[in-house]
Amino acid sequence: MGTMGTWEPTPEQKAQYAEQGYLIVRGVLSHDTAMEIRGIIKDTILRPEPGVKADPDPMDPMGDTPAARAARFRKLSGLGLHSPLVWYTVYAGETTLPIARYFLGDDILVKYMSCFLKPARTGSATPWHQDNGLWRDGETEPCNMWIALDPATRANGCLQFIPGSHRTEIIPHVLYPDSIHGELPRELVREMIARYGVHYIELDPGDAVVWHSSLWHYSPPNTSDQSRIAIAAVWTSKAVADRSCYFRRLYWAMKDGVRCAAFPPEEYIVGEGRPASPPPFPRASA
Repeated sequence: MGTMGTWEPTPEQKAQYAEQGYLIVRGVLSHDTAMEIRGIIKDTILRPEPGVKADPDPMDPMGDTPAARAARFRKLSGLGLHSPLVWYTVYAGETTLPIARYFLGDDILVKYMSCFLKPARTGSATPWHQDNGLWRDGETEPCNMWIALDPATRANGCLQFIPGSHRTEIIPHVLYPDSIHGELPRELVREMIARYGVHYIELDPGDAVVWHSSLWHYSPPNTSDQSRIAIAAVWTSKAVADRSCYFRRLYWAMKDGVRCAAFPPEEYIVGEGRPASPPPFPRASA
C-alpha cells in the first residue's frame, strides 16, 4: 500500500459540476500511458478468446478473423482484474484515485470497470441513459470517470450530455425493439434536449470527464475513419456498497486514505441473500 496525494477541483470545475452535472480534468493520464493502455485493449480484443467479458457490437459482422474481432466489441468489462498496469494506473491510479477520494472520502471500492470501443466506421450508438437508471441499486453519489485513449470528437462519437439533467429524479428506463439495453424514454429525451440543449465532450488522449450518475448521456455511432477507445471507472464507498441491491463483488482501491496496491486486487463481497440481478427492463409503450 502507499499514501496518496489529494486533488481539489478549481472553482470553475466545482461550479460546472454543480450546475451542469460534470467536469473535465485534462491530462489525468500522460499521452504515453494512454497509448500503452490502448495497446493492451487492442491486444485483448484481437485474441481468439478474450479473457474478459465482452459485449458484441450490433453493427459487427460477427466473424472470427482478427479484423472482425477488432470490430466486434462495444465494451470489455473487468480488464483491470487481468492487467496490473490497468489496475495501477486507472482503478487504483496515483492520478485518478485522488479525484475519487475528493468525492467519496478515504475508503473507496471499485464498483465498475469497463473499456468502451467505437471502431472506425462500425462503432454503434449507446442510447440516452442515466447510469443509476441502468444499475437500479439506488445509488446516486458514486464517482464516475471516463478517460479518452483516442481523441474523442463529434466525428467519432464522443459523449453527449444534457447539461443540468442530473437534477432530475431517476427515470425508469425502458426497452424499444432496437434497444441494446435499457434507455430513457425517447420522448422525454427529445423534450429535455429542446429545453436544455446538448454538450459535446471532446477530449484528447489522457483527458477525463467525471459526471453525476443521474446525468443524461449518450454517444452516437462512429461513422468516421478514426476509432474511439476509452476506459471508464466507477468508484463507491463501503457505506454505500453495503446498501447496494445488486452489486455483489467490488474491489478495494483505498483503505483509510491509503492506496491498495495489491494485485490481484482485494475483493469486498456484499449483498449476501439479496437478488443477484435487477428485473428485466419493461418494454416501451410506443
